[in-house]
Amino acid sequence: MPEPAQVFATRGPLALVDARTRARFIAASRPLAVARGERVYLAGDGPGGIYGVVSGGIGVEGSTAHLGPRLGHVMRAGGWFGEGPALRGGERRLGYRALEDSRLVVVPLPAVQQLQRDDLGITRLLATISEISSGIAALSVRELLIPDAAQRIAAVLLRVTGAHEGVEPSDPAGFLLTQAELGEMANASRHHVNRVLQQFARAGWIATSYNHMRLLDPQALTAFACSDD
Repeated sequence: MPEPAQVFATRGPLALVDARTRARFIAASRPLAVARGERVYLAGDGPGGIYGVVSGGIGVEGSTAHLGPRLGHVMRAGGWFGEGPALRGGERRLGYRALEDSRLVVVPLPAVQQLQRDDLGITRLLATISEISSGIAALSVRELLIPDAAQRIAAVLLRVTGAHEGVEPSDPAGFLLTQAELGEMANASRHHVNRVLQQFARAGWIATSYNHMRLLDPQALTAFACSDD
């Protein structure tokens, strides 16, 4: 299995900073295993540390005072989340739960705050993590505005598997992602998702097995998702 230093040096916000800052941040972390279905934390929880994904998939849930949590994205290897308390203080604004058995690292909040006092580069790193998260949110909204459901499902599938970042599934069978989960993120019924995935499989773009998906031709899937939009 890949080591955290290897993953974060090649993918995600830590790959964008200098080697010294990256090494200091990783050295302050500790490993954390999260089983499928287990929650990392809920929206409204008190402040805490920052998490990085080494392998697996962590679902991102958004909610409001009037609307319950809905799955919107999946964090893959190299991604980081939970920077809010270190940047602005306060409670958690999003919820995170494991969609696959996942390996994480966590940098506790006191350690992050000490790193910030010692090194201005750490605050710039946290700002980069926040900026990337905002970009993902904007992309998610844009994809939900794709009027054709099949194209919308294709776009969301590419995003939540990390296909354009070169993420490889932890399981040889593919990414563990149910049709219901994909439908929730793409605003489509499970029945519609099932029909569309069969279409993609017949075209040779994906391969499916029980609750698993492998992307065989991301380029073709991207061309379909973006056509005539």
